[in-house]
Amino acid sequence: MRFNLLKLFLNEFRKRKKKTALITFAIAWGALSLLLMMSFGRGLSNQFRIGFHGLGIDLILVDGGRTSKDYQGLPKGRLIQLFAGDVELIRQQIPGIKRICAESFVNVTVTSNGKETNRLVHGVSYPFQFMRNMIAQDGGRFINPDDVKFSRRVAFLGWNMAENLFGSKSPIGETIHINRSPFTVIGVMKKKLQNSNYEGFDYDHIFIPLSTLAQVHSQQFIDMILLQPAERKYARLVEKRVKEILGKKYRFDPEDEYALGIWNTVEMGKVAANAFMGVELFLMVMGGLTLFIAAVGVTNLMYAMVKERTREIGIKMALGAKRRHIVMQFLLEALFIFIKGTFWGALIAFNIVSLVRSIPMGYQMTSIQSYLLRPDFSTDILVVFVLIMVVLVFFSGIFPALRASKLKPVEALRYE
Repeated sequence: MRFNLLKLFLNEFRKRKKKTALITFAIAWGALSLLLMMSFGRGLSNQFRIGFHGLGIDLILVDGGRTSKDYQGLPKGRLIQLFAGDVELIRQQIPGIKRICAESFVNVTVTSNGKETNRLVHGVSYPFQFMRNMIAQDGGRFINPDDVKFSRRVAFLGWNMAENLFGSKSPIGETIHINRSPFTVIGVMKKKLQNSNYEGFDYDHIFIPLSTLAQVHSQQFIDMILLQPAERKYARLVEKRVKEILGKKYRFDPEDEYALGIWNTVEMGKVAANAFMGVELFLMVMGGLTLFIAAVGVTNLMYAMVKERTREIGIKMALGAKRRHIVMQFLLEALFIFIKGTFWGALIAFNIVSLVRSIPMGYQMTSIQSYLLRPDFSTDILVVFVLIMVVLVFFSGIFPALRASKLKPVEALRYE
């Protein structure tokens, strides 16, 4: 019986090939739109997340400020500067810190091979490399603890800085002059996507040991303290304790928002994650609406078929066909239209995604290709897509099928 039902379905479907072609195309277009919207939405979200982490993961950045409140007899407007000793003080008094380091930066003249430019030079201490995602290209390395301890004159270059100074030639082992002092290049930063920064993007900067910068530039204070909490849930607590510890040392009100500049990227990351999710959902809804319109077309086609085949349905039921056989036939027709359209839509979408991902990606913030050229055709997207298709197949086919199955044989045979 089931084989006969399937054979009957195929015969009926062939008769209406032209009528179903346009609806099949609409389903294919809807499936293509939904998959592309979901893939590009996920890719956009992933790229923004990767770019946000280009600055570093779970960082709390602390720099000096100026007091805005009178405190313990001291006037407001006092300049608060940080020093290297503050790093150890915070490390000892806050147990919930995974990593902490100091950083200073200054804009100086850099020369090499007859080229001269003004660039920001960062003096950093260990473990800055791991906190700020500084990965060296093959053959080089980042600044290590011994470089800081012995105030070595070594430099790590951002990849764009290295190209500007040395072109396509490897700069490792070459000498550059920072404020007329010679420095040996020990590494070049591997290209990374970065959409958050302070004092500019890393690819255009130079990094040297903090102790060396203090000698070359005669700077004793530091510009920034970087912290990584042991767990994200401790981020707010660490931020509060930093204000209390430094407030006690430099005598300012811990509640004074201007005494210190604090950038809590952990909390900012939560907000960004919600925004990325919103972008994904928005694009999915936009693609889903296109597919929903196509599904409405399938429903209308099924209703038209029911009306057109009323006498046929009456004959089948008079010859002994059960309601479930009528329902199954119309559901199979709706399912076949969806499968055919979905197959072509998914195939085209997959090839478009593969083609787009083969285009070289830019790594500069101004490069829009960095965010649009990495759509993600992931497994969870496919699962969501299949679930949406199952729901649409059911609801677009079940109501016309039920209407057909409820026809009375006598009335159906009289239908003109």
